[in-house]
Amino acid sequence: NANTHTLSALESSCIFTYGDIVTITNNFERRIGKGGSADVFYGKLIDGREVAVKSLTRTSVQRSKEFAAE
Repeated sequence: NANTHTLSALESSCIFTYGDIVTITNNFERRIGKGGSADVFYGKLIDGREVAVKSLTRTSVQRSKEFAAE
């Protein structure tokens, strides 16, 4: 079964500092996607696992602040 090697979202979630993310993405070097509210960057964890790192765009951060203010 292919799903036996897939971790659940809870099992695979980790907390990283901004500095960790900069290292993982090699200073956001390789953008692999772009959406309306986020850019997605390629990253590699210290154990060799490849990851996608989603980063909110400045526009979406500003919209979030404006929404909270209302």
